[in-house]
Amino acid sequence: MSISAKNVMLFIDPSHSVFYDNELFKATSKWNRDGQFAPFILLKERLAEKGVSVNTADYLLDHQIAGRVNIYISFGLMTNYKKLSKQSDVSLQSFYILEPPVVVPQLYREMDSLSRCFDRVYVHNTDGIGYERYFSNQPNLRQFFWPQVQNAVIEKLWENRDRSFLMMINSNKKSRSKDHELYSERIRALVALQSLGKVDLYGHGWDVPFYKIRKTRHLSYLYWKRRKVLRSIYKGTVESKYETLARYTFAICFENMIMPGYVTEKIFDCFFVGTTPIYLGAPDIEKYVPKGCFIDMRDFSSYHELYTYLLSLSDKDISSFREAAREYLSSEQYQPFKKETFVEQFEKDLLETLRVNGVDPPKLWDISRPQYPRGGKNE
Repeated sequence: MSISAKNVMLFIDPSHSVFYDNELFKATSKWNRDGQFAPFILLKERLAEKGVSVNTADYLLDHQIAGRVNIYISFGLMTNYKKLSKQSDVSLQSFYILEPPVVVPQLYREMDSLSRCFDRVYVHNTDGIGYERYFSNQPNLRQFFWPQVQNAVIEKLWENRDRSFLMMINSNKKSRSKDHELYSERIRALVALQSLGKVDLYGHGWDVPFYKIRKTRHLSYLYWKRRKVLRSIYKGTVESKYETLARYTFAICFENMIMPGYVTEKIFDCFFVGTTPIYLGAPDIEKYVPKGCFIDMRDFSSYHELYTYLLSLSDKDISSFREAAREYLSSEQYQPFKKETFVEQFEKDLLETLRVNGVDPPKLWDISRPQYPRGGKNE
């Protein structure tokens, strides 16, 4: 006997429990900085149009809401899936591994278990590159593309011409692994560039008092060794990455780790506001972003060479980077990173899950054709 979609409930476990109580879907949330919840707000809206209710997972865990079929998706939290996998009325649809092994190695240690319990596991590359020790050719791995908030440049910020030279926005953290990590490289870059000229630093955790050294084992030895230099260029935390980035011509844009396919919001944030990123991270970055949009750190043998190059760039050269990034955001190459594409793929996965569970999909459901515009209009 088939089941009506009205008897199905969808539950999302977000990346952090502070997003529970449906905070993940609230545009007015204090956590929704620079509109980072936009992909999930759009997802909830699109599924509501099809009669599918979406809530954060605490409603299921606390037995506040439940249907005959309850579909569970996790964006990184591992505390609940094993218990839920034993419930006959819960279907584990997808698990998203957002961060690389240097940030959350425990996620990769559980990959076999995750692959057994979930229908699909989303990772940044499906070949095991960068997480070889945890890889055992799991058949249900899928590539994840980090959904972006914007579909085009933010004109008011992009047009800003009153810009300082160079900056970086990153929290100060210690890598959980030494394999291809870039936390240390950020510090080396900052120290080298500070000795050459002007560079500004923003983010959490760069001004920790020295007397707290024993209580801050999450910070690296290199940070404590270079702390005076780092504090001399530190400008504090930011309310908006977009507004802060838009005050600079260039930004150091290093991922947390060198790993194929691992392309986060960092480079795109620069594009949205007309700041040229100096990128280091995914070795296959040109597969996703054209070379003319950014400065590739791999092209330079030292930070002195990089700095000299930055100083040599004319206004016309800088404009070329900015315009290339603007054009890229309206291209097909950017399509995988759009929030609409994320929603489309989510809906396809959900439809497959519904069919497996004998659920009649809602009548309005039609994903045989593209549902969203593929142009570059900024929503």
